[in-house]
Amino acid sequence: GVVDGSQNLAWKSILQVVQQPIPDDPGIFLHEHVTGALTFDMSNQSSIMTSVNRARNNARSIRGSISTDMWRELNRLYWLLTDDEFRRRSFDSPHELYQAVQTGSQMFQGVCDATISHDEGWHFIQLGKYLERADKITRLVDYHQQQLEAIRDSLVPSLQNLHWAGLLKSCQAYQAYQQRYISRVDPERVLEFILFNPDFPYSVRFCLKAAAENLAAIGGGVDSKSERGGRAGRLLGRTLLELEYSEPNDVLGTDLRTFLNNIETRCSQVVLAVREQYSLY
Repeated sequence: GVVDGSQNLAWKSILQVVQQPIPDDPGIFLHEHVTGALTFDMSNQSSIMTSVNRARNNARSIRGSISTDMWRELNRLYWLLTDDEFRRRSFDSPHELYQAVQTGSQMFQGVCDATISHDEGWHFIQLGKYLERADKITRLVDYHQQQLEAIRDSLVPSLQNLHWAGLLKSCQAYQAYQQRYISRVDPERVLEFILFNPDFPYSVRFCLKAAAENLAAIGGGVDSKSERGGRAGRLLGRTLLELEYSEPNDVLGTDLRTFLNNIETRCSQVVLAVREQYSLY
């Protein structure tokens, strides 16, 4: 009933965020489909295993430019995910699996920050990380909002609050939100925190500002002398200004989806502009 529909909403949001099709067959259990397709399926370009394998191959090709500790952390995650016993346990305890992937990713980022020079290569890593994070967070909010609106009338307030708490957790924001707002989960405050907060590392505003700073550090910012080179910086700067000077209540009270879609589009345009400028194909 309502709870099943509520659970399916969460699984559908995950598929939409990673731009995967939602199965039409009502006989398919969404949670099994999502965990199967997005975890170990090497034929799926968006699966965790494919992503880790691709990252490892890329790291091997530039082995001399990364630290030994970075290579070790990436290898540790790769071999963990290929371990048969760990895979068997993951079906009974999926939380262990996803916690391991999350921890492995965070460890790699920490080791990267601590063990290589913060030169052009490091700034490229940061630029990619923050652009991808801004895009995924924006999509997560967008699709979550769409799905919730579709079944809003059938959900009691307590279940709606659970969904908003789930969105915060998906954005690594639950504890930070609770520290800022010592109260129940409020939809408007959740959206304001995830989209507009200038200090939280997973807010869209924070991510775009960090991306702009790293782009400027590699000479691709708004001050770039090259017209083509400055395009990514101008796109980022324009989007960041909109976030910094928009009144959250005005955005949340009007067409939120259009606002989110504009950010998604700009992020994609920035990625294409950076690829074109630096021939990253």
